[in-house]
Amino acid sequence: MASDTKLYVAAGVLVVLGGALYVTNNKQKEEAQRYTLGGRTADLPKLEISEDDTKKVNKIVIHKPGKDGGATVDVTLAKKGEEWRVEQPMDAMANQANVKSLLDSLKSLKVTEAIDTGKTDYAKYQVSDDLGVHVVISKENGTLLDAYFGENGGRGQMTRIAGKDGVYAVKGYSDYLFNRELKAWRDLSLFKFEENDVTNVQVQNSNGTFDFTRGASEFTAKYKPAKGAGGELPKFQPSKVSDLIRAYKSLNGDNFADKSKTASDLGLDKPVGTIVFTLKDGAKREIKVGASSEGTSHWAEVSGKPEFYSISSWAADWASATEKKFQKDEAKKDDAAGGGEPPPGIPGMPPGMGHP
Repeated sequence: MASDTKLYVAAGVLVVLGGALYVTNNKQKEEAQRYTLGGRTADLPKLEISEDDTKKVNKIVIHKPGKDGGATVDVTLAKKGEEWRVEQPMDAMANQANVKSLLDSLKSLKVTEAIDTGKTDYAKYQVSDDLGVHVVISKENGTLLDAYFGENGGRGQMTRIAGKDGVYAVKGYSDYLFNRELKAWRDLSLFKFEENDVTNVQVQNSNGTFDFTRGASEFTAKYKPAKGAGGELPKFQPSKVSDLIRAYKSLNGDNFADKSKTASDLGLDKPVGTIVFTLKDGAKREIKVGASSEGTSHWAEVSGKPEFYSISSWAADWASATEKKFQKDEAKKDDAAGGGEPPPGIPGMPPGMGHP
């Protein structure tokens, strides 16, 4: 073979080999790219929810599986006009702020990593049907989100998205917002009025009847003991009435009584105290406080509310108040003036020593 021919053949072989190498390298790069963060991110399911999407949501269904022997909880929230209501397991007004918090959080959800692309480890990551918190959020024209939320860790919230195999890490999920108790989805507000709108407060209990009326500058008081004649309340402190009003002006309940309970079961047939607030427009707000519920809370019945609620002791204690609850604290007054008992001496020293 002539030298020129050999040269052309060698050049052709090099071109073929170079082309094959180029193709091979490109395939290797493409395959490697699939395993890089950028490549994996491109294959992740999209979970992009805009503020406009959240405004169109009209239904939220949450299935919370029972754990450690507990009962499962199924909650359905539905938008009726401009307000949200609990549709299941009962018909009741929903806690508007809690629903709004959940909807606002949807904009932060983002799939960041594929943890497992198969189905075999759903239970391991607690996203199986019997372990995951199943959330279905619907809007006017279809489903916005259908997902199972399970274990939470450093890589994010373990999540299974309905219709797609695999377990994914999601950022922006708050277990606190989605995994609430049933009572937290319900409206627990009992009173809502302005402090300055209160013109009269009456407290009635076994100690007697207290009647507080707003004057030109402050409250005045009348007191009729359970036994004996009534009249002015000695050593009355008007600011104590303001404290009482502040305890009730934005009162929320702690919980609901079981539907099977009656007023007598909860001590509300013979309440420990009744408080009536009269407002500027003549409207009245009345609450009866009954027996103890959980811890230091007490059961209460509020006029216009169809159920019984528990309220904190901070509010309930005003209903059973004695006259001292509304009087000047003489001990504090003496201390402020430099009087009262001297501070104790240092242990082990003779009386009179250890303080000026």
